[in-house]
Amino acid sequence: MSEGMELFSVAMRSSANVVVVYGGRQTIGVMIIMLRFLAFENVPEKTKIWIMTAEMEFTSVAFQRGWSICYIHGAISLSIPSKKLLRFEKFIQMRNPTADSEDGFIKDFWEDAFACSFTQPVEEENQEPICTGREKLENLPKTVFEVSMTSHSNSVYDAVYAVAYALHAVHLQRFKQSTMGNKEKEDLVNPQPFLLHPFLRGVSFNNSAGEKVAFNQNGELIAGFDVINWVTFPNQSFLRVKVGKIDPEAPSHKVLTIHKETIIWPSQFNQLQNKKIAKKVGQNEFKDLNEHSKFGIPDHRDSIFH
Repeated sequence: MSEGMELFSVAMRSSANVVVVYGGRQTIGVMIIMLRFLAFENVPEKTKIWIMTAEMEFTSVAFQRGWSICYIHGAISLSIPSKKLLRFEKFIQMRNPTADSEDGFIKDFWEDAFACSFTQPVEEENQEPICTGREKLENLPKTVFEVSMTSHSNSVYDAVYAVAYALHAVHLQRFKQSTMGNKEKEDLVNPQPFLLHPFLRGVSFNNSAGEKVAFNQNGELIAGFDVINWVTFPNQSFLRVKVGKIDPEAPSHKVLTIHKETIIWPSQFNQLQNKKIAKKVGQNEFKDLNEHSKFGIPDHRDSIFH
């Protein structure tokens, strides 16, 4: 932690405008804490453009709920392309502690997400509200919980299917090779994790969203990346707007495509104003931006870079 604090301190004090962050799903939550601590140490608050790796998601714990997320505004990250999974949001919205009484995890999640309690000692001071089980997941801020399937969730979803297909291939081979020696039979009956690798490399299937999942000869997922622009608002909401893509199978001059006129940078880096920016983002993002404007939230759509 101390090493991370030192690195962040150097980054925030430097004259660099762009900082590349390599991390995982929990990294943004750690970044929030570090930036918060640096503020108490009187480290100058310099606006940075954060460039983040794929699979980084916005997650926060209870005590971070009221903290500002404006520092992430204008950030650029990568995301594995994924289509909207049919009926996923409806399935999530149907989940609640009352209907899933045998699921012990969901009660802990519910109490943390809604800052309430199912059981509470009578003598306890500063009691939290009692959980009713009728709270709506879709009403939670996106910084706490996202009802839609994120890129990270989609990767986990596909990974489970990939392992299932690989295990199925292992058992098929066990039945086909009935004349092999006892040692080889034993290996396939009780396969070690490393024995799954050749079968995983041969996996190829279409997931529930109709996307093909397969691996190349190096065992790497055959997929490109979407380039994502993060747009935040004062009410703790945010949007991920697709502004480009990386296609490793495209011709060399088309591997990277960036629609730079749709990127919304932090206000300190504005170089041009363009009132037509909203027309250049997808319909869903445009709708969401309009919803934010209804509540008097500052409109960041004018901030672009050519």
